[in-house]
Amino acid sequence: MSDVTLLRLLLAVWAALLILGFAFGQLDEERINRIPRANKILSSAILVVCALIWWLAGASGTPLAAYAALLFFGMAFSFLGDAIMARLLPLPQHVLFGIGAFGVAHVLYISGYLRLGGVLGLQDGRARAAGLAVLLVLAVVLWWVLIRSPQTDAVLNYGSLAYALLLGGMAGLAVSLALQEPRFVLLALGAVLFLVSDVLLGYRLFQGGTFLLVGDLVWMTYIVGQVLIVFSTATGLRLL
Repeated sequence: MSDVTLLRLLLAVWAALLILGFAFGQLDEERINRIPRANKILSSAILVVCALIWWLAGASGTPLAAYAALLFFGMAFSFLGDAIMARLLPLPQHVLFGIGAFGVAHVLYISGYLRLGGVLGLQDGRARAAGLAVLLVLAVVLWWVLIRSPQTDAVLNYGSLAYALLLGGMAGLAVSLALQEPRFVLLALGAVLFLVSDVLLGYRLFQGGTFLLVGDLVWMTYIVGQVLIVFSTATGLRLL
């Protein structure tokens, strides 16, 4: 089986887990989830495998090998964050540990975007400043309106602000790449979807905000964002 065929098969299984999970899953007591937790965790694990294939089979031996490696480790830490937030690991303060795992993932993604820009010559300072400025401001505004809560522990409040800034920086750098090379628009969209997902999650966790199927909306924006980030290696390879 070729690597391309394997990636297509994995994506088909990934999509089936989400579509069938939503179609046949049972609405939980809080009325926020239909997709079973197992389906969500498995869909995240599949993207770890996809990122590994892109690194070892797709980008190996090319100038984008380091970028693909950073995306793999970023996705691996994201999977760890998913497991922590799903309480599959017996950790105290699971939200704080989850934020930490995703924070490491964002640092790895940021490092990857910087390396990608260097390899492809996408280093326009104005585009980078514009992308970062817009997304950092947006992240802070969304944190202030939808996440910050006087009733929440100060450590979690300030930790969520730091995380919002890190997330805004990650999304801003992805947007700056798309401003210079339109074929990275899907990468930028993936990063922005990650931002939207975490804002919705923060709104639910910190302000207690809820509405019908918010849990599934959080997951779908997150996991679709992740697949667009992981598969951005393909775009980079076409541009070499």
